Amino acid sequence: MMDVMKYWLNKFVKKYYRDISAIAAIVCIYLIYFAVGIGCPIKFLTGISCAGCGMTRAWWYLLHGDLHQAFYYHPLFWLPIFATFVIILRKRLSKECYHRIWIGIIAVAMLVYICRFFIPDQDIVVFEPQVGFIARLIRFIIGR
Repeated sequence: MMDVMKYWLNKFVKKYYRDISAIAAIVCIYLIYFAVGIGCPIKFLTGISCAGCGMTRAWWYLLHGDLHQAFYYHPLFWLPIFATFVIILRKRLSKECYHRIWIGIIAVAMLVYICRFFIPDQDIVVFEPQVGFIARLIRFIIGR
């Protein structure tokens, strides 16, 4: 039984090695960002929340069984899993279907992103370019 599992695992890893490596690299980069206190690199640089802002906290709450809080922090917390499957299964989809799925994913993500800016009394998605690293660097350079 163990030999059969090893065989299928090796076959899966060989077939999807590039995809698994890319996902692992992204996860590692974000772990480094969080370890040094940057969090989201877009928000750090610009002071403006990215479309995925709140996603980590949403997954944290989901993994702790709190679906309500997960949805509060990011209503599309399930989207990365769906997108991962789309990437892995891209060779089984027609090119047109694959592109339409990605257009749909991007459209839904942008719609939710824009709507989240207008939710009153929330501090998850913010627009504060004056506190971003770029603005602080410019102020430092020009001496203000």
